[in-house]
Amino acid sequence: MKKITCIDRISCYKDLIIHVNFSLILIFLTGEERRRNMITPTQMRAARAMLDVSQGHVAQYLGIAANTLSKIESGQSDVSGTRLTDIQRFYEREGVEFTDNDGVRWKTSGVDTYSGKLGFLEFIMDVYEAVKNGGEICVNNVNEADFLKWEGDEADAHMARMASIENLNFRILVEEGDLNVVGEGYAQYKGIPKEKFGGVPLYLYGDKAALIVFEPEDVQVFVIRHSAITQYFRDRFNVAWKQAKEI
Repeated sequence: MKKITCIDRISCYKDLIIHVNFSLILIFLTGEERRRNMITPTQMRAARAMLDVSQGHVAQYLGIAANTLSKIESGQSDVSGTRLTDIQRFYEREGVEFTDNDGVRWKTSGVDTYSGKLGFLEFIMDVYEAVKNGGEICVNNVNEADFLKWEGDEADAHMARMASIENLNFRILVEEGDLNVVGEGYAQYKGIPKEKFGGVPLYLYGDKAALIVFEPEDVQVFVIRHSAITQYFRDRFNVAWKQAKEI
């Protein structure tokens, strides 16, 4: 049996990527991941200054003491690769990008890739961070069982976080007849015909468009950071939403 690849499974979206930035799409289709160099103390200090946040704020998010972060930022403390990755991911979620030679800059456009359970949990946290003060989320081709599987023990906590958000417009398209609407406390659901239901969820939040490939033993999320591409997908979603049936 032929193994279904990521590119095979997203071919149903080829009509959606006309008139968009093809250099970004090429990166996306090849599954190229962002290069993650080890963040340096100089970059930590610069990134925090760009965001204009205190050491206490960052430390609280990371679950460490402020004086511990101070030592890390000054290079006076040995720190694990895992901790450095956590710090870097915090700043990247806030829109900061790290470059060579201790460089720091604001992100513009590009593609982020999340893989496996830990990557999926990082993705859903990125979604929450993008809309925690209100906003819009549009998701197509949803089978909630897939999301619950990879959220695992974090599913209840994630749903509680989403339910706590004020001024959130969350719309989800599922296959007609699917009554697994676990997020109905904070999201609206509508159904689309089976022949129009695809196997790859399209997740729109903030200025990001994510395509999620669920496999039996793995999950990959490709997040395109590009406002024009996201708006294009959102316009297509709105058309589908108007045609969908109430559940």
